[in-house]
Amino acid sequence: MEVPRERLQLRDDPKLISPPWLDPVWQCGRAVVVRGFIANATLDVEVAGAIVVAGVPGGFPVPNGALVALPNPLVAGQSVRARQTFGGATSGWSAPRTAIDHTVEYPAGPPRPGINPAPVYKCGVRTGVGNLLVGSDVWITADAAEVGRVQGAASQQGLNINPAYGLGQQVVAWSALCKDPSPPSAVQTSQPPPAPLPVPGFLPVYQGGQQATITNVVNGARITVSRNGVVQFTVASWGYQHLIGLNPPYNQGEVLSATQQLCPGDPPSGSGTTIVLPCSALPAPGVAPVQQGDTSVTLTSFVSDAQIKVFVNGVKTGDGSGPVVQLTQPVVSGSTVDVYQVVGTCTGNTVQELTVQCVAPPVGYDPSALDLFPVGFTEYDGGMVTVTSNRTHRIDGTIYYPADADGTRTGFNSRLAALGRVPIAFLVHGRHGGTTSHLGYDYFQQQLARMGIIAVSVDCNASDGWGGWTDNIRDRADIVIASIRHLQGLDAGGDAIFGGRVDFSRLGLMGHSRGGEAVVVVPEIITLPGITIRGVISLGPVNSGASSGRPSGYALMAILPASDGDVVDNSGAMYYDAGDPAPYKSQLYVHFANHNYFNRTWGDDTGGGLPIMARADHERILSAYGCAFFRSRLLGHNTIAFLDGSLLPAGPLTGNVHLSFKKRDQTTVDDHQDGNGIAVNSMAAPTTQSAGLTANEHPFSQGGAGRFNDSFFGNTIGMVAQSEGKLGTFRSAFDAVRDLRKLEVWVRVAEVYNGANVPAGATGFLLGLESRNGAVAWVDSDGVGGLPRPLDRRVYDLGKYYATDKTKTMLKTLRFPIECFRTGRLPRRRFDPRQVQAVLLRLSRGDRRALAFDDLQIVQR
Repeated sequence: MEVPRERLQLRDDPKLISPPWLDPVWQCGRAVVVRGFIANATLDVEVAGAIVVAGVPGGFPVPNGALVALPNPLVAGQSVRARQTFGGATSGWSAPRTAIDHTVEYPAGPPRPGINPAPVYKCGVRTGVGNLLVGSDVWITADAAEVGRVQGAASQQGLNINPAYGLGQQVVAWSALCKDPSPPSAVQTSQPPPAPLPVPGFLPVYQGGQQATITNVVNGARITVSRNGVVQFTVASWGYQHLIGLNPPYNQGEVLSATQQLCPGDPPSGSGTTIVLPCSALPAPGVAPVQQGDTSVTLTSFVSDAQIKVFVNGVKTGDGSGPVVQLTQPVVSGSTVDVYQVVGTCTGNTVQELTVQCVAPPVGYDPSALDLFPVGFTEYDGGMVTVTSNRTHRIDGTIYYPADADGTRTGFNSRLAALGRVPIAFLVHGRHGGTTSHLGYDYFQQQLARMGIIAVSVDCNASDGWGGWTDNIRDRADIVIASIRHLQGLDAGGDAIFGGRVDFSRLGLMGHSRGGEAVVVVPEIITLPGITIRGVISLGPVNSGASSGRPSGYALMAILPASDGDVVDNSGAMYYDAGDPAPYKSQLYVHFANHNYFNRTWGDDTGGGLPIMARADHERILSAYGCAFFRSRLLGHNTIAFLDGSLLPAGPLTGNVHLSFKKRDQTTVDDHQDGNGIAVNSMAAPTTQSAGLTANEHPFSQGGAGRFNDSFFGNTIGMVAQSEGKLGTFRSAFDAVRDLRKLEVWVRVAEVYNGANVPAGATGFLLGLESRNGAVAWVDSDGVGGLPRPLDRRVYDLGKYYATDKTKTMLKTLRFPIECFRTGRLPRRRFDPRQVQAVLLRLSRGDRRALAFDDLQIVQR
């Protein structure tokens, strides 16, 4: 919340400013990028213990930091640090970055650059290029002639273009590091200029500032900036937004204006203007949630050239710039954080105040954005095969693969192939979309190919019209296996593209709807030699009984669209519940997602007034989480944090995604599967119920005697607890006293839907740990992300008029790090995390709502 600064006793220390931070640094790099410094600070850079750049002006930290040239190229293993000096104060050194030989991270060569933003236009005189390794060389060609170059580039670099682009030119970006060239960027064909050119706009500008953000900028245009009617300069821009700096600082009421022009003979745009706002209008910055142990604060909104001051429990702990301010010490859960911004001589009157949470996962990168290779495309035809139903089906589909150049049947990427065989993923559609269903995942296939995975979409369309569900699912599995066999034949038979290229010991499967069950069947029936299935994504699957329903032998990801208008029972929950976490299993229950929008050829399946995300938001969820999954299983990348919820992917609407996650070889306190009753847990240790709490074990499924109610749609047994008051407690003893330092307690939990209504407002509980001396330390569920609310499905879907309520109790995994547990002020007995003897669940809200619990575990990080 925002609070008036004058009400707070914040102790500013002008001698404390935050260290800046560095982008990754690379061998042969001729520059480093420094971020997080205060506008107009001076910067020092240290390499291998010696200051090699001293007192260089940093300028403005936004949008791309300071690109600091180095006197000598970096050598692998050298340690690089930076610091800033501002207002007579000098920060500490940044966390060190070690220069990396890029061939260790990118053995097939530097990643593919991308023209960003695109497209480019006739008469354009500046172009942005992204996806670069800092310090590399980058250049642009137009119709194969070089028109711009920068040596020692930033990760997003602008290049001046000379001569300006003509119409219809083929524009390509290139990069190289250590004389090692990248693949070419995707080709951009220069377009006719927009007519008319849009009028530039401005983000709010405040008294005391020196930077302004101009919006609605056309890529490659020249912007002319005026101040109070007097032209200040003309500057080339790569478009979208352009940040300018002016001196002296702005005064209240001044008028800034801008026009833009592409071709010299064409008229400029209209003039966009803004009036400098008074200091009193300067808002508090927006701040992302902060969690236990964080050493930085991330801003969600701020003035571009603002100085950002951070206070923890009233004491200054950070002073830098957006979007990330480094702190001088880690924060502790429960602490109060206050953040305000200063623009020149203008200090904000309001402060953004928040409480440090136990768990508030930060936003990381986009796992689907790994762009290493051009993408080739081909179709395959493996002839006819007889399937389970004794019908014949053609074996065909589409393949996207890492290539030397974009296009149809272009050569397989030679540098990647030289490193060894490449993993492969097979995608299987369901019964929608007519004859084009297999084309609906091309976006996902292309993302996989760009990162080095062959992506095959199997055409099962002809099978849609025959057989019962179980036979049709088995037929689909047969078609997938036949496609795998065909690719094995191409690999072994010296195919021009795939011969000797495919690693079938790193094979992944993704299926949707009927295909979502087929990919669970395939591992159970496949007998082809040399096949190891590493991971399976089951998206909105049916469960016809064609499989055992107990996935095992591979990592599983089940994606369940909560507003599914076709598979309304979210059958994938049964696969997750009964699946073996070998090595892990993951479930995404996605609010406001429907069945069809993950496939580009399928229409909307959901009626009855359910709110649904846009199709693009569905695709972002499959892209981000699906790529994180396949990168983990097929490429060995460290992306599992996106699946267990400790890191949020950039891009998708993560607030709609409710994760469950379980990995093998963890200590289970109780999963309620032992058949030993509620009074004994999975450790064979006793449990107790007290203070008005009642609990029992129930099937979390649609069938079976003893189920709590009909809102559970999975296939497991769990515990449902209710309490008459705020002290109702369930205690589960350990089999022995345990040292929980540096560990976490995980539990799957949900608010139970009562079959009548979804109450207003969330509920929750306390999780406690009891040490050997009897002291109990607690963490509130709200401090680790809160319970998922039931998504109201008391509506009719697409004319099917379901008579039963499809509102569900769907559990998600909450993580409780041991560092968060507190016993309160001046406890008589001190909680000792080295000697923990029990875990407690307290239904502390007093609302008498039932809560469902499962998979209570002690987990290694």
